[in-house]
Amino acid sequence: MNEIKTIAKKLLDEKTVAKIKGYRNSRILRKNYIEDYKLYKKHSSVFNKDTFNKKESEITLLYHSIEKGFLYDPIRFRFAEHKIKVLIKYLKSIDLPTVKNRTHIQAAILNLCIYYDIHQKNRIDISDYFPIEDYNFLKNNLKISGDSVKYHTKDTFFKSIHSDFKEFSSSRSSVRNFIGEKIPIEIFQQVVDLANNAPSVCNRQSVSVYLLENKEKINSILKIQGGLKGYDEKLSQLIVLTSDRNYFYSIGERSQLFIDGGIYLMNLLYALHYCKIGACPAHWGMTIDADKKVQNILGLRESEKIICLIAVGIPEDNFTTTLSLRRPASENLYIID
Repeated sequence: MNEIKTIAKKLLDEKTVAKIKGYRNSRILRKNYIEDYKLYKKHSSVFNKDTFNKKESEITLLYHSIEKGFLYDPIRFRFAEHKIKVLIKYLKSIDLPTVKNRTHIQAAILNLCIYYDIHQKNRIDISDYFPIEDYNFLKNNLKISGDSVKYHTKDTFFKSIHSDFKEFSSSRSSVRNFIGEKIPIEIFQQVVDLANNAPSVCNRQSVSVYLLENKEKINSILKIQGGLKGYDEKLSQLIVLTSDRNYFYSIGERSQLFIDGGIYLMNLLYALHYCKIGACPAHWGMTIDADKKVQNILGLRESEKIICLIAVGIPEDNFTTTLSLRRPASENLYIID
């Protein structure tokens, strides 16, 4: 059989062989993307929310949005009315007694109770969308205490940058309050040199870091992204992180650019923190149309995929960050014999 294949290859010219190979790869790639599509459609919460994990994801999304609302000074009373109602609805739809100890469930309940208490303290009526019966229900299931935000000074926020990794990594949070002063390019060169220690598949290093200082372009891109409203006035520098498809060669690597980009992103955030730069990664789970708009603004290559935007700057002397409770290992570590 092998001899027949060898003879057949010799009879075919190189262009024909390349066409056959290209057709085969196109068919395999199409099949894989179709399976990706089916799995995402079936298991993401885009089309339905029929599992606890999907509901927990929605609960997390909603309470984190409320957390960010607490960062405004002064607070905007009655903010996020619709999200409050939907969040309460989700919490009442799950089997709360069996899952109420999970980190995200407790964080959601805590934020809702704090939301209610703040409005009561300031004599703001919210009974039309957050009745006292719901508050009592949530309060009875609250097992943790604390504030909805963390308070920092610039000095204390960076005090652990030379500590052991456990303390260092725990000290990093997303900063949204900047003074507007630009950070010297030399500092960013040090940051990127440090971030470049990030591992990548076969050491291909597909990631590029674009530092924007043009305020008009920054505002245009943030308008497309839509997640940093209220914090963009003193934002003078913005990082756009991309991963280049040119560096990946097999069908199995079709998503590797996201993996390598995500690894680099975390290393970059640590490098920024180490160099005393405040940073907030801005979600870029956007559509192809949004990608193309930013590509046109920045003149990016078509092969580049945007991984994340990162708002960067010098923090204010006093600022707050979201509580953003983290899961313990007991919630996501599974031992398989």
